[in-house]
Amino acid sequence: MSILEELLSPIPFSMFSQEYIAKERPFAAPEKALFMKNCISWFMLQEILENRHSDCWLPMQGKLPEDSSLNTGTLSKEQFLHGFKNKRTLLIRHAEQAHPITQMIAQDFQSFFQCPIDLQVYCTPAQQEGFEWHYDLDEVFVIQTFGEKEFRLRKNTTTPRPLDRKASQREYFLREPPAPEIRCWLKAGDWLYIPAGYWHKAQAMTDSIHLSIGVHTAEVLQPEQNLHLY
Repeated sequence: MSILEELLSPIPFSMFSQEYIAKERPFAAPEKALFMKNCISWFMLQEILENRHSDCWLPMQGKLPEDSSLNTGTLSKEQFLHGFKNKRTLLIRHAEQAHPITQMIAQDFQSFFQCPIDLQVYCTPAQQEGFEWHYDLDEVFVIQTFGEKEFRLRKNTTTPRPLDRKASQREYFLREPPAPEIRCWLKAGDWLYIPAGYWHKAQAMTDSIHLSIGVHTAEVLQPEQNLHLY
């Protein structure tokens, strides 16, 4: 059984795709990712940094450090640990290019969706948020591999199903009328599907690591070199 099939079981991929993908319907699956618990380990993070992966960052609530030496895309283990101690999230973008395990996960998803797959790893200190309210252009599968994190979700009424990333999502979020939120507390081994365009943000309740798998089901206008920190 493939990774995606095991995450969805007993729901067939065809049924999930028909009922949820591009339907603006979030989906949560407690304990369905237990087999991936700790698959993104502290040791793996160290390996990725030591191999000088060129897309590693230390945001805090959407802002990068002022120290220019921390904003080159590569980080040492020492820089990561110092940033983490100072409440910064380690964000590894294009993680499918950073390690054989993440590459295998991306290939598994690509075999089903037949479209580009982009992985990101978030390692966040307890009680911290890596980003404010924002949306993604892709369909996102969040797999909690270590610790606990609470996600908050809201339907996007100002730019539903967007095809481009606005220069300032905050401006559009502030236009949203009052609306109920979906709150989803993920523990290691849980996973969550966030539809493209859906507003969301997350707070780590403990030291936390989660894997974000982005599925690009539509052609989007997305400048590749912009970090998009909101």
